[in-house]
Amino acid sequence: MTEYAKLILAEQTCHTIEIREKATGKEGVANSCADGVELFYGADDGSDDKTVSIEVFNSAFEIVAMIK
Repeated sequence: MTEYAKLILAEQTCHTIEIREKATGKEGVANSCADGVELFYGADDGSDDKTVSIEVFNSAFEIVAMIK
């Protein structure tokens, strides 16, 4: 199962899905969106948030926690 498929399933029952960027270890939360996956890392001004494609999410990120 891909990380994106796990994300979609988790969104049905969980409030927060925590992710980790494989290359850097940077952690944040993710939500699916029309353009792929929105990533939120926690800067108050949103300057570190970004949207990535499904392909990039599958290869570069892993889900580390699903919080109900």
